[in-house]
Amino acid sequence: MAPKVIDEYSFKAREQEIIDASISLIDSVGIENITIDKVVTVVPYSKGTIYKHFIGKEDLVLAIGNQAITIMHDLFSRAALFQGCARERMMLLSASYLIYAILHPTLFISVQCAKSPHMAGKSSEARLQEQEKLEEKIMMVMFGIIGDALENQYLTLPKHMDIKQVTFATWAPMFGTISLLMADDETEKCSGTEDLIVETELFNQINILLDGLRWAPLSYDKDYSKSLNIGLKQAFPSELALMKAKGRELNFS
Repeated sequence: MAPKVIDEYSFKAREQEIIDASISLIDSVGIENITIDKVVTVVPYSKGTIYKHFIGKEDLVLAIGNQAITIMHDLFSRAALFQGCARERMMLLSASYLIYAILHPTLFISVQCAKSPHMAGKSSEARLQEQEKLEEKIMMVMFGIIGDALENQYLTLPKHMDIKQVTFATWAPMFGTISLLMADDETEKCSGTEDLIVETELFNQINILLDGLRWAPLSYDKDYSKSLNIGLKQAFPSELALMKAKGRELNFS
């Protein structure tokens, strides 16, 4: 009997079903313990069918990471469209990264795992190319905000930095603060951080960085907590509602 041929839409829908089931599986067993055999137990498909979509577990993890970046790009893009000055939009973008980490903790972790050389070396070229294009889209959102600040003379690039370096400098405190203060495992948390609130410290770190770059208006010239709370309500109403349903609300006061 000839194998059943499915159309492209059905193929992609099946692939998404496998990805979604794998994300739930990672929630249960941890990303380090995921295997194709375990995925088979949570989907109505054979191992052979799964291998039609992913060349191995590494390729599957990379697909999950790419889905994470897609969600992140959507949030970042909405932050960039906020009707505020460039610095307000960059701060809103940092808050959207926290929203993403809270609503999608497994995806937040998966992106980092997908970036390891081990994963990349065992993933398909098509999936790696997709990752590269998605990351470029993320960078372009941040480049756009920084470019607007430069054009409107809110920011002057330091002599030793270009836009890419400013983007990295902005990303680093966002990722570092969220990673250090949102760890579920107490053993992974940095000592001395027990009383720190992630959104408060994210707000502090971004302001320290942007003030250091002399990105105007500076934090002591404008109430950014007020504009940030307005931006959150305008750009992310559905995400805030989901968080509230989970008993989590952001407070940037």
